Amino acid sequence: MTLSREESAVLAVVREKAREISKALGDPAFYRDKARELERSGERAGLSSAVAFARGVVRERGDALGHGFSHAESVALEAGAIVYAETGFGPGSDALADIALIAGYFHDIRRNERDHPEKAAREVGELMKGRMDGRSLEMALFSIRNHEAFKDARTVEDPEFMLCSGSLYDSDKFRWGPDNFVETIWNMAESMGMGVGAVMARYDKGIRGVIRIKDTFRTLTGKKYGPGFIEKGLRIGEELYDWYRRNGP
Repeated sequence: MTLSREESAVLAVVREKAREISKALGDPAFYRDKARELERSGERAGLSSAVAFARGVVRERGDALGHGFSHAESVALEAGAIVYAETGFGPGSDALADIALIAGYFHDIRRNERDHPEKAAREVGELMKGRMDGRSLEMALFSIRNHEAFKDARTVEDPEFMLCSGSLYDSDKFRWGPDNFVETIWNMAESMGMGVGAVMARYDKGIRGVIRIKDTFRTLTGKKYGPGFIEKGLRIGEELYDWYRRNGP
């Protein structure tokens, strides 16, 4: 199902208004406070051949229910940054960041299928066999399997497994903030042929889900900065909804 030309035009206007509101509110504090960690994560994305391979596969794979390369890259880079924030650039942090980056790029590779984390992990296990050592690959697969919201988190005693898993989860849930209202819901609506009116009709239900995410962050870094992402996203959503009610069709 595809949107009509008129529906596509309305969606474009609403998307631009969301960007305007977001820009006026400014970026979440994470980007200012963790600029060094984000820079290092970006460097690792260019230095590691395994990360580069994952990035290339996801770029070629394209969009999956509105979750495309831009979403995957944001999740990956911020997952790596969370690892650095949690480890303080200590010994082994580059290796752990690489794992978080790979899991971040791949986490939604089967997004358009039921039980997509498990199916993604199975495919990634085949794709990355021989490109990562066994322990690193298991950490990446554990993280991918463990990134779903509103499900009991799997836990293991190994703190490195939990760090990589928590970093992926938190960076993915950062997207429920501004990204959700500026990009994700409109990408999903477009991919499913859903007009803006249908999205707005589900506004209250969608907001309840976003609010529930606020208390689910897993790492210390996520718990510190995640609620700020969510609050800013909710502010964008509220202002956009009010604007649409006044000006929409």
